[in-house]
Amino acid sequence: MEYISVILITILFTIFNKNISALQRDQKRIESKLDRIIEHLGLPEPSKEKINDELKDELVKLIEANKKVKAIKRLRDVTGMELVEAKDYVDSL
Repeated sequence: MEYISVILITILFTIFNKNISALQRDQKRIESKLDRIIEHLGLPEPSKEKINDELKDELVKLIEANKKVKAIKRLRDVTGMELVEAKDYVDSL
């Protein structure tokens, strides 16, 4: 009975692992296509270009109020930055 359970768990794990790998490949392919489309259209990257003095002041106030996570979220909402990039920017303030 234990062997059957172990075999079933192994089979399920293998199936889930294959599905996750396929999803990750699809995501990378889609991101690559989107990057090429953005580059072809000449669209600016959604990042530091949208940071104005007003937003910067708002972020500094949030950081001073010990609301660093809210500052990162606000920055990501406005600029479309990735999490790591936004965290690094907030840390630099």
